[in-house]
Amino acid sequence: MADTRQRILESAIARFAMDGYGKASNKAIAAEAGVTAATLYHYFESKGTLYRSALREANAVLVNVYRSACKELPDANSMEQLCLGIEKVIALTRQRPGLMAFAAASAGEIRRHDDLEWLEPEDSDAFPNFFRGLLRRARSRGELGRGIDIEAAVQMLIACISGLAALQGTPSATKGFASVLRAFERMLRGDLMLSVDRKV
Repeated sequence: MADTRQRILESAIARFAMDGYGKASNKAIAAEAGVTAATLYHYFESKGTLYRSALREANAVLVNVYRSACKELPDANSMEQLCLGIEKVIALTRQRPGLMAFAAASAGEIRRHDDLEWLEPEDSDAFPNFFRGLLRRARSRGELGRGIDIEAAVQMLIACISGLAALQGTPSATKGFASVLRAFERMLRGDLMLSVDRKV
């Protein structure tokens, strides 16, 4: 039964990423999951409930990717941990290409659809809490730039990650998505652009 529920969630993530909340149908999601519509409704009472569960699943998967990077390199600095997380996300998007696009589109979908207005804190706060913890740890280690406001930096990271995730859903960017993420890594490391003294 757990496998059936998981298949439905994975199909929902893919379909919501492709069609958006308004156009995606529970019937199509059920067909992709290899179950009947009645079976889908046994697990999820409405499309809104299914969307919220799919968002919880997507956020958990993505946040756990970053957390696993922190555990894999416990003694590395926060920048190295974050960049390893990005590398792991690159690998994940090859297996589940709609995952990041779905997560990135969720904020807009929630604003547009009243039945998605309610979200548990675990759904909406997963990424802010992870980045907040990472930045606080960086500050305690002396790795955070002087004068950086942690809450502002959290919002900046979320905006960047969301923008990058939205790119994944466009045909022109999907093929080069790994390169885009690696350019973001270089920006985080401070070597995207070099400061060159110019003589006038």
